[in-house]
Amino acid sequence: MKFLAVTTALSVIATSTLGRSIADWQVCHSRHDSCSSPSWQCCVAVADCATKKHTCRPASECNHCKKSPPRPSTQGRTFAGANSFFLHTLNAPDRLEVLDELKASGFQVVRIFLSSIGGGAKGANSIGVNDLEQDAVGRYDDSILSLVDQLMLDCVQRGLKLVVALHDRYSLGCWASDAYVVKYNLPKAAACGEHANNPDGFYQRADAQADFDARLQHILTHRNPKLGNKMWGELSEAVLAFEPENESQGFMDRVNPQWVCDRATTMRRFIPDRKILVMTGGSVNYASANAEATMHCPAVDVISVHSYEGGNANALQTTVDLAKRYKKRVILGEFGATGTAKSSGLQGYIDAAKAHGMAWMVWEVLKPGNPSDLETWTNEPEAWATLKRAATDAKGSKNGTWAWPELA
Repeated sequence: MKFLAVTTALSVIATSTLGRSIADWQVCHSRHDSCSSPSWQCCVAVADCATKKHTCRPASECNHCKKSPPRPSTQGRTFAGANSFFLHTLNAPDRLEVLDELKASGFQVVRIFLSSIGGGAKGANSIGVNDLEQDAVGRYDDSILSLVDQLMLDCVQRGLKLVVALHDRYSLGCWASDAYVVKYNLPKAAACGEHANNPDGFYQRADAQADFDARLQHILTHRNPKLGNKMWGELSEAVLAFEPENESQGFMDRVNPQWVCDRATTMRRFIPDRKILVMTGGSVNYASANAEATMHCPAVDVISVHSYEGGNANALQTTVDLAKRYKKRVILGEFGATGTAKSSGLQGYIDAAKAHGMAWMVWEVLKPGNPSDLETWTNEPEAWATLKRAATDAKGSKNGTWAWPELA
């Protein structure tokens, strides 16, 4: 009987240590199991470094997790970011070149939009992509989300983070017309200037807001197969912040002052990771950043100021004062300059932000650059040197007004 018991026990131990064939994305044991798909490995994903959970995944997505994450800092700091709103659609060599140059130049954050873009836009090597709801409101084509899945991984591998605007106000019947224009019969105009385009219904109608909230939920609960199959709302290793929309109610009357707060409240339901921030999406000038309905919204973390009026530290003062009152952070989220004075124009905005200990994100970094327009790249040596010097300075600054522990 004793011999039989020992034999049985040894058999159980042997059986338990035999290797198994594990399906894609499932939990595995690195010493004993093998992955069923060729070239896949049982390893730890970037997103699972803290738990050391092993899953079967493509070898290219394995991470050695050698570095322990630093402790978040509560000291005031600043950072530099770059808008590159369709970076996710650039072909791989150009996309990675832009990211590598941003990293080398001291930038820490990249901002993109979820909106349609044509192939070859602005002379870039862009493949183009449809909007999430290209054909009809509520009919989702996740192609754009898949492109951003890859960009998220690219950023994580370089220690960069994304700010993602989940829609673009200027797709509502002026520079572009999306499915909301069709469903809600929004008026179209050739330009987005003051009162030229009037999409009031999108912001005022309860059914339009419900449709848009469904879009937000779909995006934030989308799972990234390249980062542990986690929902976007959980991916603080890749995302600094989400915005409901770029420049909501821009160049029109503010027909629904609560719109940003209502959308931010919806978003926070699907962003359980508090290390991911909710930003406003930006104003169209200094003054329009100061809407108190947004300032006192509990779901909003960061007020984003957009301005192309010239660098002006005095014009930022009201926003800073209101933000401190309502315990918000502020960022100069868009600014840009063109022409022969591009370098000095950019420096003026950066100096204004620096005067308030404020982080900033320039519009925009894109390959190729365009000296006569707002796109800037390394082929403009003077302008790029200005940005690189300022980004390096911002990254090393300990004189920020706000702490950004999410970037520690």
